[in-house]
Amino acid sequence: MRRTTRMGTMRGGRAGFTLLELTISATILFLLAAMMVEAVDQIGSLGRAGGTAARLQMGAAEALTRITTDLHSSGFVNANGKTYPYLFEDGAADSDFAVHAHVPAAEHAAAGEADEGVNREMVCAIPAFVSVVQGDDGANYPPDAVPGGVTVVKVYDVPQIDANGSAIWSVDEVSYVLVTAADGVNELQRRVNGASPTVLARGVERILFDTGAIDLAVPLRAVRVRLWLRLPDGEGTVHRHFAEAVVRLQNGG
Repeated sequence: MRRTTRMGTMRGGRAGFTLLELTISATILFLLAAMMVEAVDQIGSLGRAGGTAARLQMGAAEALTRITTDLHSSGFVNANGKTYPYLFEDGAADSDFAVHAHVPAAEHAAAGEADEGVNREMVCAIPAFVSVVQGDDGANYPPDAVPGGVTVVKVYDVPQIDANGSAIWSVDEVSYVLVTAADGVNELQRRVNGASPTVLARGVERILFDTGAIDLAVPLRAVRVRLWLRLPDGEGTVHRHFAEAVVRLQNGG
């Protein structure tokens, strides 16, 4: 008997993709890549914006800390033949304070914006300081009069006081002025006798010092300082920040 074997054909998986499938896959991958690029760009923009805003806030805080530290030890006084604090606008100091005069800072704010307007800067008196040595016996001594057997623990400066208990004022003057740096960014500077500038903050558009003689809202024997800062980020968006402080000065004797 003749035996016949029937051979069947097993159909396996297809080898490869159709043109339509490849086109759809490529389109999906392209869209995903575009979405990722856009997301990364948005994250970068947010980072740049946040970085600019943070720099403005930090700059304002650091500037106010330094200004308030000086003002706490200053006063409404007559010293060295002058009256302090002395306020002047846009760098136009008079002849008695000529060393503090300077070219006005550039204005970037448009008319009607909160940070547009005059800059009112200030010159203040600072106390004369004397060095004091603290010994390991807990007592304080002049640097040249430390007793034998006493070990110096630290040396620090304290304001000089006259026989009546009043502060003795230094011949040095401290001023706070707003100038434009070489790169076009405005800087708030602390100067001593009109020189040796220390940059307290960049991106300051406007500064105003006020006393009660200018604004009745300012308490007696106090100074109010207000700062408006503005700086564009890498996207061209202008970020703004405002800060202020009111500091009561010492009487000055």
